[in-house]
Amino acid sequence: MHAKLSAATAALIAAGAVATGVATAGHAATAERVAITSPHGNSAVFILTPLTPGPIARDSGTATSCCWTRRFIQPDGEAVEINNPLRTFTGKNGTFTWRAQIGWVDLDSGYSIGTGTWKIVRGTGAYAHLQGHGRLAIISGPTDQGVANRAQGLVDLRG
Repeated sequence: MHAKLSAATAALIAAGAVATGVATAGHAATAERVAITSPHGNSAVFILTPLTPGPIARDSGTATSCCWTRRFIQPDGEAVEINNPLRTFTGKNGTFTWRAQIGWVDLDSGYSIGTGTWKIVRGTGAYAHLQGHGRLAIISGPTDQGVANRAQGLVDLRG
């Protein structure tokens, strides 16, 4: 499995469309749907793209990960590695940080896929009052280089 969670594997991600997180009642009316991707699987950079109208503007910048734990489970006989990275996105409009929960499964030829959820834990600048949650998917290639990643979810600015 992953001996360590590399920047590529700690990224947000996805191969194709990822379902958005489920909003709570009343929250959906003000929430804005967003996508966060890392071009060419490069987890050191990010692009935040609004998918619906709202106060969050397009942004881009750098991303870092730290402070995660690893554990292993074996549902239905398949080994799954669970990680929970704290990921910080520093863009032109401010900084936001989320905590993710990612389940990794090994594929053939050194590839792996991770899917999971994320939740905003803090922000600065334009993101000082940001809250949100969603889903993510990541494809990692041999030697943990990023292949593709995408996160989608719902965000809004609290009072």
